[in-house]
Amino acid sequence: MRSFVARISAVGMALVVAGFLAPQAATASAAPRSFSDCMDIAVEHDADVWIAHDACESTSITACYRIFRDEYGRQEWALRACKARDDQRSDASAS
Repeated sequence: MRSFVARISAVGMALVVAGFLAPQAATASAAPRSFSDCMDIAVEHDADVWIAHDACESTSITACYRIFRDEYGRQEWALRACKARDDQRSDASAS
């Protein structure tokens, strides 16, 4: 009987721990994005590496997008790339 109670206690404790960690795991996956994310998005869409580097390293999201727009026209991926770069910068300036 005691081993049965011990098993139930162990399972109960595991469920409590899993219930505590599961919500934290969901929020931990939304890691801040950065320069490398901007580069990855641009290169995945066949942007030249040097152009992507210049755009992703520019001083503002507008300057970043303009560099991509001048080379590739209006592209949704260019805006996503520039926003990815700014996700990291806005997190750094908030702290």
